[in-house]
Parts: sequence; structure tokens; C-alpha cells
Amino acid sequence: MKIVCIGAGSVGLLVTAKLAAAGADVVLITRTEQQASALNESGLTLQEGDNAKVLHVPAASFERIDATGGQDMPDYRPDWVLLTVKQKHLSEPLLLTISKLLREQGRLLCFQNGIGHVDKIGRYVPPACIDLAVTTEGARRESASRVVHTGSGTTWIGCADRKDGSGDSRPEAEIAQKLMEKAMNEAGFPTFLSNQMKEIVWNKLLINAVINPLTALLRIRNGELPATGQRRQLMKELLREGIAAAEGSGVRTRDDLWEQVLEVCAKTARNESSMLQDVSAGRATEIEWINGAILDAARKGNIPAPTHDTIYKLVKAAQPAEEAGR
Repeated sequence: MKIVCIGAGSVGLLVTAKLAAAGADVVLITRTEQQASALNESGLTLQEGDNAKVLHVPAASFERIDATGGQDMPDYRPDWVLLTVKQKHLSEPLLLTISKLLREQGRLLCFQNGIGHVDKIGRYVPPACIDLAVTTEGARRESASRVVHTGSGTTWIGCADRKDGSGDSRPEAEIAQKLMEKAMNEAGFPTFLSNQMKEIVWNKLLINAVINPLTALLRIRNGELPATGQRRQLMKELLREGIAAAEGSGVRTRDDLWEQVLEVCAKTARNESSMLQDVSAGRATEIEWINGAILDAARKGNIPAPTHDTIYKLVKAAQPAEEAGR
């Protein structure tokens, strides 16, 4: 099974490294030529606890592929393309490249946070070929070619939810999904197939919509978030409004979501959320596809979400001026 991973942030580097360490045939496509060169020259270092290993994974850059209009794109013919870039990077040129990579035989596994990306991707890739992945694995990118596995978690994969509620039940699709599940488990990621991906995606969205913006605004690590009563009150208000928006959209939510939020904070106590990292670096965040997505669902259902609205505006205000406008 041939795998191409697009995106060399923390999740992309972690998944690529673990798959390569388990013997998978995997190639990494980075955003920049500089990162691809670093990986090809020095290898990809995976740090787990006190142990570090260097994996030699072929890397190419989207920067070069895009500059040549796709003429420089190697003919990988992957069975799977793993998409680990953030939603803000889902540009038309990138999606056209993915379409060319998949051709007719491949499937796309999307690791994006938030919701709304499937509709965008589905304009370039047949919806029946799109699968979703939700993972609670923890990772931190320390350099262009080094990633630290900061915490073990669980991964779920399954068909992307279509508007008509249908999924791809063809035998070849089911076989492909089982092969990917097997590859992920062999790589050390406890992975399960699910036909309830809409609920799983929303449940993770609700957790992210609490932790990410608050840690970004308060400039604290995940473990510090529940430390005071005022912070916990904000967390609970965001979660309550998010659950109301989800249920108003016909999504079932778990009864133990509050406990899950606290568990994530504890398990990733030393981590800086991706939104905090973006705000600290002066980059655009994923607020549109996290709290913004909850606000959109709340408006459609005529459900009040004042805390999400305030948090959304504060994070937008913290972004660079050129990125702040919606």
C-alpha cells in the first residue's frame, strides 16, 4: 500500500514517521522546498520519551509542484493520500494537486480540525473517495525535520458524512479502509473504523472550541486552563452553547463531554494549543472552522451563543490585520 502524506506540521510529521517506522511505503509532501530539502538531507527524527530514531522518508515540496503547474509532481499513484494541513491552507492549487495524485484508484483521509472542509474538498475529489480521521494523539513539531510524540491517544476513521447521509459501502472502499486501519494500528496508533464520524467530528470540535481559543487568549498551556473558577466557568459556558448548537443541528453529543475536556487538558498539560502557537507567531488561526463553525450552526438553529461570539471576535482581533476580516 502506497501512502502520500500532505502536510508536514506536527500531526503530518508524527503520522509519517510512525508509519515509516512500521515499514509503510510513505512519501511526505511539505509546504516549502526548504523543509523538503532538510528532510531529504537529514531524515525525519521521531522522539518518543527518551528514545529518538531517524527515519529516511522521501519528501517533495508543494512549493515546487505549484511553481511548475504540477509538471514537477512525481507519479506516486498512492492508494491513500493523508491530508494533515490546516483548513486555512486548503487552496485551490493544493486541492487540484490532490485530485491529480488520487487519479481513480486512491482515497483521501482528512485529519482537519473543525467542520466544513468536506464540502470544499468535494468540489475537487469525488465525495465517495473522502474519509475522515479524528485523532487525539499529541505531537509537537520541534523543527522542520523533528517531531515529538507528546501523548498517545485514539484515532477513528470512516466515510465523510454526506448531506444525504449516505456513505461509500462498495466492497473495495471497505477493504481500503480496513487496510488503513491495519496500517495505523501497526504504526502504534490505536485506530477504529466508525460509521458515526459526524458525531465524532462534532464531539472533537466541541472540545477544541473550548480549549483552543481560551488558551490562545489567556496565553497559557492546556493544563493551566481549568486552574481557576473563572476559567472553568468560561469553559462550561462555551461547552454548553456548543452542545446546544450541535443538538440543534441534529448531532448527538456524549454525556461526558465536560469530563473529556478536563481529561484532554490533563493529558496534554504541557502542550501549547495550535491556536495559541498561531496567535503567538502572528499567524491566522483556525477560529473560522472551530468557533466560527459553531456560531454558523447556532445561527441556523436560532440558538443563542453569546460566549462563542465574544471569544470568536477576540481571537479575530488578536490576528494580524490582513487576516482578521472574514
